[in-house]
Amino acid sequence: MRFLLRRIQSLDPQQKANGMALAVVASTLAFLQLECSPRPAGADTFKPTLAKAELNLKATTPAQPEDETLTPEQISERNLAKKVEMLKNGITFLEKTPDYTAQFTKRELVNGTLLEEQTMAMKLRHQPFSIYLKWMDFEVGREVIYVDGVNEGQMLVHAGGWKSRLPAILMAPDCTLAMQEARYPVTRAGLLSLAMGIVEYNAKDLEVKNFSSCVQLDDQTVGERTCACFVLEYRDRESSKDYRKSVTLIDKEWCVPLYIKNFGWPSEEFSQVDADLDEATLIEHYTYSDVKFRTSLSALDFDNTNEDYNFKRQ
Repeated sequence: MRFLLRRIQSLDPQQKANGMALAVVASTLAFLQLECSPRPAGADTFKPTLAKAELNLKATTPAQPEDETLTPEQISERNLAKKVEMLKNGITFLEKTPDYTAQFTKRELVNGTLLEEQTMAMKLRHQPFSIYLKWMDFEVGREVIYVDGVNEGQMLVHAGGWKSRLPAILMAPDCTLAMQEARYPVTRAGLLSLAMGIVEYNAKDLEVKNFSSCVQLDDQTVGERTCACFVLEYRDRESSKDYRKSVTLIDKEWCVPLYIKNFGWPSEEFSQVDADLDEATLIEHYTYSDVKFRTSLSALDFDNTNEDYNFKRQ
């Protein structure tokens, strides 16, 4: 973050001459270095209860006894195929569901740095794809709106805290600034995109058989939702360059992924004696809780003129 601030401060004076450019730079600074207010204006609007989902996988056991007629490899393949089939059912469910609200929590490794956990209130509509996010921690009060076909494909970003007085700014979802604290653009947010991504990835795993094991453990819960728990581990770095291990919780009724943690390979300097392997190799962690489907969201829910939002009126 500091090097971005230095870049902004080092702009040529003539580039700062235009008043509008100054407003954009100021707004950009607000986006990068928002100051948290303990209770920003409008903070009580659409604010699910903060709920963290942490698992104790070491205390669980396989969900079903192993079939002695099958080899360990066949059991793992069966479990992974079951995981993929559940998620395909979830995709069908989501494609028939127009909208939902949720509490979304993420923690990601971006440009070699594991960022702080961020929790957002989310509203999402599938057609046209529309999303509203409001930060509940990390940088409280920040808001983002993106709607397919609106603002020439750009998202509208509004700072929180006292800097909410500054104008909101438009930026491309995949621009350098936006990707400074995200592994994926906002256009790939949501349960449907997550489920489709996992299915695509694991279908390839089944095809090339690059995994060493896939175990279904005892059911876990996310909030009050009961979920099937799958732990997938890959053979080696050569067979899976992206991931070493993946933990996925799939809602047993909806068949949608409510929780996923993906881990990479340790560096050569890593010593398992000195640190926990999973903690040291976390790549991405996403949780969806307090999910409510078919909430009859309207265009106003994805409009910065919504009186419940804090986007500055121009």
